[in-house]
Amino acid sequence: MLHEVGTHTKVKELTVMPKTCLSMQRHDQRAEFWFVAEGEATVYTLDSSTDRDIKDQLTKHQHSWIDVNEWHQLCNETDRPLRLIEIQYGDNCVEEDITRL
Repeated sequence: MLHEVGTHTKVKELTVMPKTCLSMQRHDQRAEFWFVAEGEATVYTLDSSTDRDIKDQLTKHQHSWIDVNEWHQLCNETDRPLRLIEIQYGDNCVEEDITRL
């Protein structure tokens, strides 16, 4: 589900199935706010040596901020689905603004 609020804000509902991860990625023109609606999330980032580190471990109703150009990866390491609300905000919230590892 995607809801656009002009070119500077978008709201998405994401479902991450059990034992799966989204890609490690970053965005040049937008930041993100993540709110866990259901389940548990593990959020990874990269340190300066490109090793993956845990940024946050979130449960229902907790949240995390992802800064512009911050490497991030959303994982569901549990046996239950993860439902997350993502608010994108910045200069240009387009799907093409993505760099993946």
